[in-house]
Amino acid sequence: MGDMSDSSLARPEASERVLEALTSLIRRSRTSAALVAQACGLQGAQVQLLFALHRSQECRVAGLATHQLVDPSVVSRQVAALEKLGLVARRSDPDDGRASLVSLTEAGREKLREVRRLHLEAVVGSMEDWPVERISRLADDLADLTDASAVVYAKLSGTAPADTEAKDHA
Repeated sequence: MGDMSDSSLARPEASERVLEALTSLIRRSRTSAALVAQACGLQGAQVQLLFALHRSQECRVAGLATHQLVDPSVVSRQVAALEKLGLVARRSDPDDGRASLVSLTEAGREKLREVRRLHLEAVVGSMEDWPVERISRLADDLADLTDASAVVYAKLSGTAPADTEAKDHA
C-alpha cells in the first residue's frame, strides 16, 4: 500500500482514491434510492420531490421545477400523481391566483419517514461490524469534505470570491 505521508505524490493518489470511492458510493446511492422508492410504491423522482417539499415546507410548482432542474410540466405531472396518492396537497397561492402552492400531507410526511427508515436500516446494516468510533469518524470526515468542497466548487462556478473561507479550512 505504500507510505501515505504528505508527499507530493501521495496527496494526488490519495485524492484520486477518494474521488473513485465517492463516485462508487454515489452510483450505489442512486441505485439504492431507486430500490427504496420502489419498495415504498414510488418512483425515485417522486421521492426527491417529497424531500424537496419537506425542506421548503410549501412552494410553487415552478419553484420545485427550478430546484429539481426539470421543466415545470414534469413537476406538474409528478405533483398530480402524488396528489392522487394523497401525499401532497395544493392550494391557491394567495399572492397569485393563477398559481398553486404545494405542500406535504401527513400521509406524505409518513411516506418520507418510511423512506428514511429503509435508508437508515441499509446504512446500519452496511456498517454493522464497524465500531461506533469508526462510524462517527466517517460521519465527521464526510461532513468536513462536504463543507470544504462547497467552498471549492463555489469558486469554480464563480459564485464565491477566490479568498473566501477556503483559508479557514486549510
